[in-house]
Amino acid sequence: MRNRELHDALREFALESAATLSTELDAGEELPYDVIEEPGTGSVLYRYLPLTAEFIAARWDVLSVMPPAKRAAEALGSGSEGYLRLRGLPAAHDSVAALRAMLDRLYEDATDFQFPEERFERVYAEVERTLYEGTMRTAVVATLQGLVLESDRVDLGAGLMLARGDRIDAPPEAVWPLGPGERERATGPNAVCALERDVEADSPLPATEARVRFRRLLTAMRLFKPGRVAIAGLGWGRPEGGVWQPVPLALGGPGRGEPWVLTADEEPELRELVELIASARTSGRIAWSLARFEMGCERSTDVEALTDNLLAIRSLLDADDDAGRASLAQRLGALCAEEPERPATRARLEAAFALERRLMAGAAVDPDLDEGEETPPRALCGEVEHHVRALLRDVVCGYLDADLRSVADDILVTSAEPIDIHARDLREDEDEPRAEVPVEELDAMDEAEQRDHPAVNSTVRPPDGPGTAADPRSAAWAVAALPGPRTYREAPPPRIEERVEVAGGDDFTIADEPLPVPEEPPVEEATAEEPVQYEEPVQYEEPVEYELDAGVTPSADWEFDDDPASYSAPI
Repeated sequence: MRNRELHDALREFALESAATLSTELDAGEELPYDVIEEPGTGSVLYRYLPLTAEFIAARWDVLSVMPPAKRAAEALGSGSEGYLRLRGLPAAHDSVAALRAMLDRLYEDATDFQFPEERFERVYAEVERTLYEGTMRTAVVATLQGLVLESDRVDLGAGLMLARGDRIDAPPEAVWPLGPGERERATGPNAVCALERDVEADSPLPATEARVRFRRLLTAMRLFKPGRVAIAGLGWGRPEGGVWQPVPLALGGPGRGEPWVLTADEEPELRELVELIASARTSGRIAWSLARFEMGCERSTDVEALTDNLLAIRSLLDADDDAGRASLAQRLGALCAEEPERPATRARLEAAFALERRLMAGAAVDPDLDEGEETPPRALCGEVEHHVRALLRDVVCGYLDADLRSVADDILVTSAEPIDIHARDLREDEDEPRAEVPVEELDAMDEAEQRDHPAVNSTVRPPDGPGTAADPRSAAWAVAALPGPRTYREAPPPRIEERVEVAGGDDFTIADEPLPVPEEPPVEEATAEEPVQYEEPVQYEEPVEYELDAGVTPSADWEFDDDPASYSAPI
């Protein structure tokens, strides 16, 4: 047998047809016969020939619309043309006509319609010979670590299957653990996944197809439910009747958690999910989130997988901006919980982000230790992974639109649950009084103490960037701006302006650095004979203008020497 899927589909159709035709006979319908002469010499011999083909033709309209007939026709596919040619009928791509020809062949010369098991196997062998002429059967097998099967074999369609290693033709290296530690822990043969394909006689093994199909199978199993399931990095393949050859796979790291158990009741659902993932074409955020989710499935601990799953949630709900991050928990609760449970779901997601921040800060976290929190870390990580798994599975299966952010918003709009909006004023209070440092206390500090003093820091802010000593952003200017002088000295007196009257009516104004003003002599009373005489005005030296470097502005605290180019500023 080279195609079990086709074999089982045709067998199911033959069994259902046998049951229907037998019911007709039991209800009183008669099977027609024909009397024919046997060839030979001597006396004429007659034989009764049951006309089963006519009996089947009269009821073919009922048999051809049964569900098993539709599945068998799909499995037979393009092989119908070759089988019709073998039976001497007009060759056509008609699977329904090929099924009727097979049923006629199965009950040829039969007097009843009890299912003939041995004859069916012979008829099926004829079908396979016509289908696979000029081809060879190949198989690629890989060990599925952590998988436990209730059934011996689970067919997933198109030649892909899960099976216990000792129930199919597989190499011992894939079926039995090899390492001493693995042998001690093993409870039986490994479960394997296998791909059986028919290829041209001179074609290589379908290793690339096997990698793609096995990868999708692993994704479907991880989306189906949690568990420790992974595919070994090395597989084995061979053509029919050949020797097993190693086939590199490298499909990911090991899983974690409990063994992944597949019950008989779960087999149809898994088969459907495998078909959906094989036909799905994910892209964008969904593809990135799915890859991130699978990275989390391959982490050694639940806590290590937390960041992968939180990143997947951010991507799925389009939480790239501040508004998206602020409403992330609200949207997740709308998608993953009923209305009464949404506040608790939001709270646990916030707790998961808080746990992630603790891990990023290097805190040691015991996954099973309850530190007074509502949910232990391991359970918190498991719940986040559950939400990611449910969202991705529903999107891949088509139950949810890929734009989950819009879906969540629609749910929140129609929900009766109130939406909490919190606001706070982020502006600084400019009227708040600032502490002042007394001059005596500030003079007693050194430069480092002044820089670290909270009252000083509240008054003088550090510069925005580096600069020269003349740059207001420089450190020198920041120190110079501190309250109080660096060296105590008397404040300079105010500038003096004096108007001096000169004989002849001219006067001029002296505006200079403060100089002592001479006292005027007492004026004697003038007489008519002697006119009033005024003293000559006091001549003051013109102020010295010091030439400074470009970009430097003098201050009242600066000191100048005789040399105009020599000046110093307090630092």
